[in-house]
Amino acid sequence: MNFLQRTPFFRLIIPLIAGIVVSQYVKLPVLWLLMLLILSALFIVTSLLFKKPGVQFKYRWFFGTGIFLFLFSLGCVLTETKDKSSEFPFLKQKEIYRVELTDAPVEKAKSYKCEVELLSVFRDGIWQPAHGKALVYFQKDSFSASLLFGDRMMLRTEFKTPIGAVNPDGFNYAAYLKRQGIMATAYIPSGTWQLSDINTSFSVRRLADESRRQLLKIFRKFEIAGDEFAVLAALTLGFTDALQPDIMTSYSATGAMHILSVSGLHVGIVYVVIAFVLSFFGKSKRSQVLKAVFILLFLWMYAFLTGLSPSVVRSTLMFSLVAIGSALDRKSQIYNTVFMSAFVMLLINPDFLFDVGFQLSYAAVLSIVFFQKPFASLVPVKSKWLRWFRDLISVSIAAQLGTIPVTLYYFHQFPNYFLLTNIVAIPLSTLIIYMAIVLLVVSFVPYLSAGIAFLLKWCVWLMNFLIAGIEHLPHSVSEISFNFNQMWLSFMALTLIVTYFYTKKFTVLFAGLSAVLLVLVISLQTRWETIHAERVIVFSSQKSLQMNFIDHGNNFALSGDSAEMQKIAGSYWKNHQLQKPVFIGSNGWCKNNCLEFYGKKFLIPDEKWWKGISNEGVLEVDYLIISNKSKPKVKNLFRNILPQNVIVDNTVSDWYTQSVRQYCVENQIPFYSVAEQGACVLNIQR
Repeated sequence: MNFLQRTPFFRLIIPLIAGIVVSQYVKLPVLWLLMLLILSALFIVTSLLFKKPGVQFKYRWFFGTGIFLFLFSLGCVLTETKDKSSEFPFLKQKEIYRVELTDAPVEKAKSYKCEVELLSVFRDGIWQPAHGKALVYFQKDSFSASLLFGDRMMLRTEFKTPIGAVNPDGFNYAAYLKRQGIMATAYIPSGTWQLSDINTSFSVRRLADESRRQLLKIFRKFEIAGDEFAVLAALTLGFTDALQPDIMTSYSATGAMHILSVSGLHVGIVYVVIAFVLSFFGKSKRSQVLKAVFILLFLWMYAFLTGLSPSVVRSTLMFSLVAIGSALDRKSQIYNTVFMSAFVMLLINPDFLFDVGFQLSYAAVLSIVFFQKPFASLVPVKSKWLRWFRDLISVSIAAQLGTIPVTLYYFHQFPNYFLLTNIVAIPLSTLIIYMAIVLLVVSFVPYLSAGIAFLLKWCVWLMNFLIAGIEHLPHSVSEISFNFNQMWLSFMALTLIVTYFYTKKFTVLFAGLSAVLLVLVISLQTRWETIHAERVIVFSSQKSLQMNFIDHGNNFALSGDSAEMQKIAGSYWKNHQLQKPVFIGSNGWCKNNCLEFYGKKFLIPDEKWWKGISNEGVLEVDYLIISNKSKPKVKNLFRNILPQNVIVDNTVSDWYTQSVRQYCVENQIPFYSVAEQGACVLNIQR
């Protein structure tokens, strides 16, 4: 029996994924979808009409084709339905809305971020039903600090469309929110909202959130605070709001970020603990079924407490299937179990397919299942402890091998000491989870709980200390960037090369090595384009002017905030194989607010420049860059400057931008607004 026969859910998930992906780029008419469903039904019904076994076998592709068309259509329909349910019909309409908080508020520097569901809108003197999910930011004050999951309120605001990718290779925030079913955002100043009531109806998510808050209070009760509390809360309960940027950077750079994201590792540990506690159940069929029921209850309770993220749901579903299989005395086919869990999750929410955590989880699990045993068999050992150490190493290598393409595509870096990190992090994190479970259970026992809390706190501190130490080792991170094509070619190469070792077919090996070659060719092409580029970029930033000058592979930046520049341009530099920039200013080749780049003159005036300019003569420039540092009256703006092009960056107010635009239109001067059109990319033509 081959792989496809033993793994039916692999065959089922392929057309479902195809339908989800196609519907993201092509909106198929309803008539087409209806025709596909009718055609699939015809194939399936026709296959059932064959009575003779020989005829059934000969035309078995009828049934397979029918199922393929049905699942493809189902993927399209599910995606279309999800998109329609996410529509937000009240954009750019300032009204009074009644909303409900559908998640716990997240504290930010100057606000509280809340996910809300529209209940009604006040129009024509009456409340009218409304629907739609939005992300709102309440100005931080004593009232917004007391907001809780399920609170309902009235607020007067104007919802806006989330900002998409405004910079080259930048993060598409609008697409990310759309995957969450959120199509609008708003900022709510103090005094523009008030609580109306609280949703008292039963909600599993609200109950889970309240339960998690009570468990977090137990950690705080034992004076676990700072980074220790943040990591412990994320590691055990999936609460990531307290994580600071520096600790997240350390875990990300060392390849330990999966520790802070509750996933298969954590659910597996909980499964082992529960199975051990319930080991007193007998071997009878009834006892095993009862044991499985308790395991399922505890697993899904843990999933609810951690927020039902895709990785937790996937892992919980998979271990649930394993528990059910054990109770029924059936050996679980791991590949089929993994694909079945993915199939069910995509039926629930097709947008899970585009979730980074979802992709990393399945890439890691499939890679571990496939590679771990072969890697471990390369080093035969007899000692129990050496075997445990060998298995830990082989699991780490297997997981890293499967996730490298995804990691390089999304995060543009590879942790060189990932083996050392996992040797440290996995045993410590496992011990921490065990101790946290015990602490939560015995928290009411005075001296015992205090002792466990003390040890737990120092274990978390030790893990943070060791992770930070690994981060600061020389060459701890290699910055490598893959584009979308390279990511899929890498997966293709890995699959084909592995297949060769089973089939020994030279054509398969040739195809795999060709895919590797294409990955390298794409990288060389990117480098070739970069070393021949003469490019100027005015990035979109609301804080300060951010300009980039690419000179045949050399990277120069003009910035009012280097940290902000790194944040918004970092992905572009990595994707185009550029080093970190040399920052230029008045002491460099930018003199008197004016610089020349391959024959093009750029003027970037500020208030000091305007005060020193002479009223005699007119300065001719190719590009006038207007930022928040220079906002003279429009009638005076062009008195001493004759630009060929005008660019207004994102730090300038809307009314001033419109005034400059109007003058440029009247005088036939090309005009570019970064706020409206995104980053301005100029390929200099000499």
